[in-house]
Parts: sequence; structure tokens; C-alpha cells
Amino acid sequence: MSEKMFLQIACCFSLLLLHNGGASTTEIQWYRTAQNTTDRISPQPSLQFGGDFPSDVTITIDRSSSYQTILGFGGAFTESAAYVFSKLNSSLQSQVLQMYFSEDGLRYNMARLPIGSTDFSLTTYSYDDIAGDINLTAFSIDHDLALIIPFIQRANATLMSWSKDTLSIVASPWSPPWWMKEIESPYCLLSCVLCQLKDEYQQAWALYFSKFIASYAAEGITIWGVTVQDEPGACPTRYEGMHFDAQSEANFVKHYLGPQLSRDHPAVKIIVYDYNKNDVVEWAQTIYSDKSAAPYVWGIAVHWYSGDDFPNLNTTHNLFPNKPILATEATEVRETDPANPSWSKGEHYAHDIIGDMNNWVVGFIDWNLILDMNGAPNHAGPDECEGVIKCGSDGMLLADTDNQIIYPQVFYYYVGHISKFVPRGSVRISSSVEGSALECIAFLTPESEVVVVAMNTGDSPITFKLLDIVAGQPEAVKVTALPHSIQTFVYT
Repeated sequence: MSEKMFLQIACCFSLLLLHNGGASTTEIQWYRTAQNTTDRISPQPSLQFGGDFPSDVTITIDRSSSYQTILGFGGAFTESAAYVFSKLNSSLQSQVLQMYFSEDGLRYNMARLPIGSTDFSLTTYSYDDIAGDINLTAFSIDHDLALIIPFIQRANATLMSWSKDTLSIVASPWSPPWWMKEIESPYCLLSCVLCQLKDEYQQAWALYFSKFIASYAAEGITIWGVTVQDEPGACPTRYEGMHFDAQSEANFVKHYLGPQLSRDHPAVKIIVYDYNKNDVVEWAQTIYSDKSAAPYVWGIAVHWYSGDDFPNLNTTHNLFPNKPILATEATEVRETDPANPSWSKGEHYAHDIIGDMNNWVVGFIDWNLILDMNGAPNHAGPDECEGVIKCGSDGMLLADTDNQIIYPQVFYYYVGHISKFVPRGSVRISSSVEGSALECIAFLTPESEVVVVAMNTGDSPITFKLLDIVAGQPEAVKVTALPHSIQTFVYT
């Protein structure tokens, strides 16, 4: 080949690269879960970015705009979950731990832990039933030693076997001992009337938190944070609860809980509210505007039962940008056919996490880690099921303890499309969708990997362009999202 011909070819090739936006060597690993397929967080043939091209539907990633740092994902160590776990054989127990806490599983690094009994306990109990024991000399977590604590210890060991991380556990009370409440019952028998702490026991209740944290530490379990009260406005009549309004919760924090934990456990975070997103702005304004309460408070916790309410999260962040928002509970109604579960529940979970985290939420903790085939045990009902002890709600994993079979529900996989790929310390980056109803979110991990999650909840496939502009240079790839599917893309 003559030098002249070589230069002509090189020139044409350079013009072609310029026209196409440059050739990219960036490889994209991606994973898919889709209805009517066998794909369940299944790896797909790798893709490669190329030059930009026209497309009716585009997901655009902008790494130059970054937002909140992610803490992690997890589920709840209720007594019901621990009981069902204990009824599995050793092989299935190991499988459950691997499915949630291992490198090959969902990589959970957070958890919620009840302080005392809840509706998802085998019985109603507290750690000190001696009336008037203001110094809590009879306080003991012996009840938890049989089921709950071993479950947590094994989960932590599984996480630590592959990671330098440990579980960040958020502990939450449903009710203090009966004798501390005006109604003298763990339940709110008259709804919110009298279902509140007696004034003379507020200091004892703060001490109760401290003793709980210390007692768990003695078992090798660190409590990362506490919420002041689970669902303080719910006032349940058939299971444990207690009422606070925003100001009374602020008063308890500034006069009792804050000073107690500041002295005894200064590293433990205090988290307020812990209820539905519809009223989060009002609670944040009341508590954070209290100059004596606010310094003790790390952030605010929300549940999903009032609906999306995503604008409320954004408003709360904009008002108080230095106070994180953490999602601490979600669950679905009981699954009647665990072997053939509802697909929409998976979409609901992913929709909520995507919406929450696109509006500043820093972590997501699900409710029961595992339940039986009735969504149980649950000592509170509801009445319309096969007797109160046999009815509860859904769980990511449902277990047939008689036949020793575990049934992962669809939302196990949908949550995994985020939790498995977004480690603690990841930062949300800008993502946007043009031309369709695809839902998406994007993160930059501590290892500088970009993670993009895209969900199609429609009945038809959607072909879209994934566009990332790096150093002013557009890189794009064409992808098709199958009907009722979620996909995760990972690249550098």
C-alpha cells in the first residue's frame, strides 16, 4: 500500500469516527428480570457504547450532577421472621442468609429491629414487666436470646464474610411496658385516647432505650440508630402501639431521650417520625424548628402506606437539607398463592424505591425478612383470614415449613436490581427519561461504576437509547425493555 493511499484511508476513518461521535470501548454489563421469562436478575449478553443516534425514547445520564449518598438496604428481624427461620432445616437457613446478606444475594447491609413485641411477634412481651420499676432493675432481653439474636448474629457473620461492612440496625419500639402508659395496656384500646406515656415514666422510657442498646452490644450486636416510635399516629387497637404528636415527640427527645443517649451511646442516631410520607413535612417542620430537640436528631423515617407522596420528600429535604430521610417500612398484603405471586408487587416496590431515592431518601428497609405461607405468624389479625394466628402480610421470602420449601416473591428480585448493585457510599446522579413512561434512577458507586436501573411497567416492549455524556462526548446504546421488566446496567 502506498503512503498516499494509507493517508487517504486514515483520513476517511478519522472522519467516520468524528461523524459517529467516536468509537467507544466502554462495555456495559446488564441484568434483567421480566414477566413470562425465566430472567430473575439474570445476566444478559454485554453491550457496548457507540456514537449518538436518534431515538424516540432516551434515558440520559449526567454524572456532573450528584445528590445524596446512599446508606443501604435491608429488612426487619421481627420475632415472626426469626421464628419461621428457626423452623427451616440448616440448608435452607443458609440459603436464606445467602439470599439476603451474601455477595451473591441482595447484599443487605441495613436492618430494622423491634424493641419489644409487635404485631409480628408470637406473643405480647416487654423487657421489664415490673410495675413502677423506674430504674429498670428487672430489665432483660432474655426473650430475644432464643430466636432474634441468633438470627441477627448469623446475618452479620454472612455479611462480614465477604465485606468489611456490618449491619446498620435501626431499632424501633411499638409500645413501652404496659405500666408506663396512661391506658396501662400495650395496645391502644381506645385508639389514641390515653395511649401515651405517663409523665412520671418519661425518664424511665429513655433509660429503657439505653439499656436495650447496651444489652444488644453485650451480645455483639451494634445498634446504629433508633426511631422514637413506630407509627406514632396509628394508635392500633389490636396490637402494640403508642401515640405521639410531633411536638410531644420533640419534647421527649429534647428532655429525655436525647440527653440519655448522648451520655450513654453518643454514636447512636435518633430518628423521628417513622410513619407515612403524607405528614412528613409537618413533622419535620415541628421537630427541626425546635432548637432544643433538633440537635439530637439525625434524620426522619418514613413508611409508604399513604401512597407515593414523593413531592413531600423533596420538600422536606429542601427545607432541611442536612437531615437525611430514611425509608424504614414497606409491605404488601398477604400473598394467597406464594408459588405464583403477583407481579405487580415487584413493580410497586421498585417504583417506590426509585421515587423515594429520586427525592433524597438515603436507604430502604423492608418489613419481615421471611414469613410462612400465611404471611404469619401474627398475633394481631386481621380477622378475615384463617384465625388470627394464621394471617399477616407478604414477605420477600415465604416458607413452607412443612415441606421445607422457600418461595421468593417477585419483589425480592425487583429490590435486588437496586440493592445488589448500589453499595453503601454510592451517590445518586442525574437521570432523566424522554419519550416514554419508563422509570429510572442512576448512581455512581465508590468504585466509580455507573449503575442505571430502568423499569417498564407497561404491556408492550420499549426500545430506548441509553445516553451518557462523558467529558463532553456522548456515548449511546440501544436497548429493549421487555413488558413488565426491570433491568440494571453497570459500566465505568
